[in-house]
Amino acid sequence: MPEVVITAHGAYGPHVLIVGDPRRAELVAREVLDQAEQVTDARGLPGFVGTFAGKRVGVQAHGIGGPSAALVIEELVLVGVQRIVRFGTFGSLSPDFAPGDLLCAAAAIPHDGASRALVGGEPHAPLADFEIVHAAVHDAKHAGVRMRVGLIATTDLYFDPDTELDQRWAARGAVGVDMETATLLTLAPLRGISAGSFLVCSNRVDEPDTQWSEADQRTAILTAAPVALGALLSEPKPK
Repeated sequence: MPEVVITAHGAYGPHVLIVGDPRRAELVAREVLDQAEQVTDARGLPGFVGTFAGKRVGVQAHGIGGPSAALVIEELVLVGVQRIVRFGTFGSLSPDFAPGDLLCAAAAIPHDGASRALVGGEPHAPLADFEIVHAAVHDAKHAGVRMRVGLIATTDLYFDPDTELDQRWAARGAVGVDMETATLLTLAPLRGISAGSFLVCSNRVDEPDTQWSEADQRTAILTAAPVALGALLSEPKPK
C-alpha cells in the first residue's frame, strides 16, 4: 500500500507529538513551537515541524479512532520517528477529574478493534513508556500543572449502545475514556519505538453540562502542551 499521509523520510526528526484534531495540531504548532512550518496536509491531516526547548519536534494530526491513528503512526515510523506521544482529550469516569485537568495514561484498556487486530485477538495490556511517564510527572510538578497518572479505556464508539460499559471500566480502575491511546501503546513496542499519552479532560462522561467551552479548551491545551512536549523530548536512560 502506498504511503498516504506522511511526508519524506527524516522530515520530522525522531520525536513527534500526535493530535487527533487538525485544528489542535495547528494551535500547538503555531503557539507552542518555535519556527513551526507545515510539512504535510494529506487527507486533511496537517503535520508541522518546529523546535521546542531548542530541539526539533513534529506535531502531526491523526484523526479520530484507532484505524486512522494506526495509519499515521505506521507512516511516522517509516520516515524515521522513534518516539511518539499522543496529546488528546478524554471523557472522565472519575469525579477527581474536571474539564481542563491533565491525565498521563500509564496504561490502557484496549476495547478497540485496531488493538485487537494488531495482537491477533490475544489478551494484552498496553503500557506507556515509563521514561516518558516519569519525565511528565517531573515536568508537571516543576511547571505547577495539575496532572494525575492513571488508566484510560480506549473504545471505537463515541456513542456506545452499551450504557453500562463506562461503569464497568470505572470499576476496574479506569479514570477516563478516549479512542486512540490503546492503539498507540499497542503498536509502539511492535514497531520498536517509545510512546506515551497525555490527555486533557474535556467533560465528565454522561454529564453533558460539564462540556468545556472553546475558550477553556484553548487555555487548557496551551497549558498542558509544554508538559507533553517536554516528556516527548526527554532523554531516555541508557540501556
